[in-house]
Amino acid sequence: MKFKNIYISIVFLLLFPTIHGQEFYFGNDLSYVNQMEDCGAVFKENNVEKDVYEIFSDHGTNLVRVRLWVDPSWWQAPLVQPTGTKSFYNDLEDVKETIRRAKEKDMQVMLGIHYSDFWADPGRQLIPRMWLDVAYDQDAMKDTVYSYTYRLLDELNNEGLMPEFVKVGNENNSGILKHVPEENGYEIAATVSNNWSRHAVMYNAAIRAIRDISAITEMKPKIALHFSGNLSAHNWSFQNLISKGVSDFDIMGISYYYSWHGGSLKELESTIKSLKQSFPQYEVMVAETGYLWSTQNFDPLGNIINTPDPDYLPVSPAKQLEYLVDFTRAVKRGGGIGMIFWEPAWVSTPCRTPWGVGSSHDHVVFFDPENTNFMENGGGMWMQAPYYEDLSTWKVSFKVDMSEEDVSQGVFITGSFSGEPWELIPMTSEGGSIYSYYTYLPPDSEGGFYFLNGPEWQMKESIPTDCMLYQDSCRRYFLSGDAKVYSVSWSSCSSQAPDSVQVTFAVDMTGEDISRGVFLTGDQTGSPWSIIPLSELKDSIYYWTTYLRPEDAGAYYYMTTDTWDNYKEFREEVPTECAEWWTSDRGYSIADHDTIIAVRWGSCETIDLNTIEKYTELLSEFEVFPNPFNSKLMLVFPTQTKIFEINIINIDGSLVFSKLISGTLSEINLDLDKLPDGPYLLAAKTEKKIFNRIVIKQNL
Repeated sequence: MKFKNIYISIVFLLLFPTIHGQEFYFGNDLSYVNQMEDCGAVFKENNVEKDVYEIFSDHGTNLVRVRLWVDPSWWQAPLVQPTGTKSFYNDLEDVKETIRRAKEKDMQVMLGIHYSDFWADPGRQLIPRMWLDVAYDQDAMKDTVYSYTYRLLDELNNEGLMPEFVKVGNENNSGILKHVPEENGYEIAATVSNNWSRHAVMYNAAIRAIRDISAITEMKPKIALHFSGNLSAHNWSFQNLISKGVSDFDIMGISYYYSWHGGSLKELESTIKSLKQSFPQYEVMVAETGYLWSTQNFDPLGNIINTPDPDYLPVSPAKQLEYLVDFTRAVKRGGGIGMIFWEPAWVSTPCRTPWGVGSSHDHVVFFDPENTNFMENGGGMWMQAPYYEDLSTWKVSFKVDMSEEDVSQGVFITGSFSGEPWELIPMTSEGGSIYSYYTYLPPDSEGGFYFLNGPEWQMKESIPTDCMLYQDSCRRYFLSGDAKVYSVSWSSCSSQAPDSVQVTFAVDMTGEDISRGVFLTGDQTGSPWSIIPLSELKDSIYYWTTYLRPEDAGAYYYMTTDTWDNYKEFREEVPTECAEWWTSDRGYSIADHDTIIAVRWGSCETIDLNTIEKYTELLSEFEVFPNPFNSKLMLVFPTQTKIFEINIINIDGSLVFSKLISGTLSEINLDLDKLPDGPYLLAAKTEKKIFNRIVIKQNL
């Protein structure tokens, strides 16, 4: 069918920035904002000074998260700060200011009670110093938690500042209120208990206080609990807590950062769906995430989010926006009720943290580092409601290579997706003369488009007549598909080639003797030729996946031996009609897209790997053996994989094993005899993604 003009242009996004009354929560954590202003930050929009809370509200934020520390004075007071700042922040008085300012701009509030004087996170759950005298007395600690929570919310309610949501704890993977802080610092001096039954008592004390105060107040906050870590671990985390008797809450909150947790947005969507299916009585929210728009550090303090998702390169403000929109669409499709971005206004100032002067988020925030001006081409636009009006649409990207062209007036695109009549849409520079634009279109939409080298209609490209055309020779043609990319050169039919593509070599070994295994060798396996073991896909089909450059070409063939000794006895005999190299070998020539080269042993007949069920999923998996393990663990990848690093993290979030690897392997053996028994997260960082598994050390 022809695509009718039903989509929304960028002009619409700018004209209608906010739609209130949404069921989905577009959240931003503004815990640092008050301090940043006192430290000298002047927030602007369109280079005009503007109230920072108003900036977020105007762009669609309807939920503000704010953290609360019990008494941060002991570690904040010694920090030497610029004139004009308060002695401490994120205490109750500072939190009151944040809640008041957020509510004045018609935004709801999630109060995150860390139950600590310092950052609570997977590896650190420090008991407040004023509570240390009851740290080892479970009943007294329980009463302290109840009393503190009740009095806190009662005071907020009396001042008209009761939050709509209360988050009990922060990233409590290892428990809650479990560590004794060092006397002269904020590291761990001792662990009170690792017992989850004790943690459950503390959770239930806080929850009971919230429910009790809610019984007499008009505002009745919803209760959220919050875990971080690998996506595959969340079901276990919440099930563990519920099994210990913690069930009277409303929202399962998770943290997800690609930089730390790996995975993909599709896996995020699946995780949320799984949580909803496993625990239908609760809502699910991404309580914390963050993503970078630059790899540059703009001040002396080191950055803490440094790894971009490889599907969203090159890193730029526009790619940050694209990632956050796709992220939020994944959350919504999975059935989540909201997403909260962590610290989009922690800009660089002369103020000091415990780790140095400046911000660890200057490359993440929605404001430019030079003028603190809101970047309207960046991630701060992710809350715009029109991006989410139809989740059945597919993302379609358009790219044009402007090499040799004068682009001083900008590069534009227009097409059936841009309004009626067609409107000019500015494209984003990705560097290297590449400009891009993406939109979301209904499945199987079709239409025309073309590029312009400037903001005037007469600046359109001349399209060769042999390109795929729409209606006439003036327009290129598109047909939407899931994550489809149209990539061409200006006024040309040639495509912009990627740096590398995924190539799968496969062979059907039906009826052959494979007792010694199945192997591949050729120009693509290294110099001199290496013999690569293949993995079985299904029904005697064996495969290997690698990454090659477009236009790479060479010879290859299959073998049933892993040695060059008498190899001719075990190599396939390639028929003359397909022996493209040396009259004896097969040949490959790589196109500018992912490619499958699949044949039958000793034949020119090809096979269709796409008909093999779950082929794509199989290629992305890896296995660990055995699991549970005693002392040694083997990682087996289905293909030769370039692996950089293996990390193992314990349930407290601490790194307990790390191994740097240089090479392309399909199997790795680890000696983990010294690890204590228990569950661990294993993360294997490869060239293309981060693989994760939950493994269990058990003295069998």
